[in-house]
Amino acid sequence: MRFRAPLTALIAAGFLVTCAGPEEVVVNGAPVVADVRQSPELSETVHDLSPEGAVRDGLWRASDHAGALAAASCPPGTKREAPLPVDLTATPVSVGEAAQIARRIPETVSISGAWELASPNSNVGGLSGLALLPASEGGGLLSVSDAGAFVWIDLENGAPSGAKISYMQGSDGAMLTGKTEGDAEGLVWSEGLALVSFERSFRIEAFALSTCGSAARAARVANLPGQHNGRNIDENQGPEALYLEADGALGFGYEGMLGTSPLGRVLADGTAEWTGNTAPAPSLHGLVGREIVPLPDGPARTVEMFRAWDPLQGNRIRLTWGTGADETLTLSRPLLVDNFEGIAAEALSDQLIRVWIVSDNNFSASQKTLLYALDIRITQN
Repeated sequence: MRFRAPLTALIAAGFLVTCAGPEEVVVNGAPVVADVRQSPELSETVHDLSPEGAVRDGLWRASDHAGALAAASCPPGTKREAPLPVDLTATPVSVGEAAQIARRIPETVSISGAWELASPNSNVGGLSGLALLPASEGGGLLSVSDAGAFVWIDLENGAPSGAKISYMQGSDGAMLTGKTEGDAEGLVWSEGLALVSFERSFRIEAFALSTCGSAARAARVANLPGQHNGRNIDENQGPEALYLEADGALGFGYEGMLGTSPLGRVLADGTAEWTGNTAPAPSLHGLVGREIVPLPDGPARTVEMFRAWDPLQGNRIRLTWGTGADETLTLSRPLLVDNFEGIAAEALSDQLIRVWIVSDNNFSASQKTLLYALDIRITQN
């Protein structure tokens, strides 16, 4: 998703009132049709509890639900299907001149690789979420498209080398169609499941790709709030960020507006609530990605990505991994920057984190799909 309202409208809009169509949810074990975006009973299970007040067993973890979700995503008789291989060109690019990079990227960060991705398959684009796949799944990167597709990006010697694609199916086995159904934004891989957050119709779905591959259907994890602090949330300002806490609990973050990006969590019963916290978004930026990276011998690090855009300055991306002056970087003109939305991170050692970011080209010829690999040296614990 890219929000291209004029800057004056951004300042005036706040969280806008929106509408969304009905969808099926489960209440007391029975399916019902309800508008989860507008019904306070279903859309806003908000208690504003602090993380410290949460009971550990009351939080949702994939390890507790993987079996049931895999069974729902791959019903009996489902045959495993492989994703479709597609041609992919990965052209190395220069992020900018050394002096320009030095002004925006601290010395603790090195650019391990930067590529522009292109494919003759027009469906390879709009990449919004990103996750690292384990070696048992072949490694590489998995991405989601805001047109309702999974895109696998193979890695060879740390560089993109090929791609595959599959199209998301709803719980009924029919392909997700249109923005309302298929606007996938956030992505987490856990216990063989691709957990995906969606805008327009705010929700998290699980796809058991490890079990039945491209034949996996959407299995509902949770409906997400349509309101925050009593105000309806615009359909384009929803759950861009999906992440796992260090203990495996599932969290989400909304893009929001004007430096207000609220954070929430999923409870064990499949409901969702706000934590009462917000991501520290800079002015006019919104949260688009969040990763909590456990270090082998140290505390976990939270890496957050924020985005802003206006017609005069274009795209501006802020990446933070701490509060120090050397724990943030900015991608903005004249550096090569686009609409970065997807983020995945891993610890290479106690003192080194590799962060992958990918841009959503909005299926526009005027934009690029960029993939950057950034190595961040941790100087403070």
